[in-house]
Amino acid sequence: MRRANVISGVILVIFGLVMLAVVIPMQINPGPDGMMSPRLVPGMMMGVVIALSLLLVINNIRAKATADDSVAPISRGEIRALVTIGVIFGAAILLYLLVSPLAAGAVIVIGALLALGERRPLVLIAMPTGLLTAIWFLFYKVLGTGIV
Repeated sequence: MRRANVISGVILVIFGLVMLAVVIPMQINPGPDGMMSPRLVPGMMMGVVIALSLLLVINNIRAKATADDSVAPISRGEIRALVTIGVIFGAAILLYLLVSPLAAGAVIVIGALLALGERRPLVLIAMPTGLLTAIWFLFYKVLGTGIV
């Protein structure tokens, strides 16, 4: 578990630094003179993420070794699940850009259900139909806006 905590802490530190140095400055304008910058709160939050991640790394490096430290922190099944969900979201993004939001939403819901082991046809049809109909009703009828 120590090794997994160190790995995840280092990844979070790198993520926070990239957000601070690249993403936040590129995506959020500095704001007008005499006002608090819109970058302040996202920058503060990334600073907190970096500090807590460093604390996680330092505490786990200094901790004493235990019996579960010899076990691999990330199993092959977990990596396979991560890749599967990534492929599902990649396909959904492509469908969103090339076809429609409806197709993308259906792929996300059905793909996630299949990845989690659901095989009942009624659930595979009813759940995306119900969810996407509810989203359509919320956006188009209740809020009066379009999704695209």
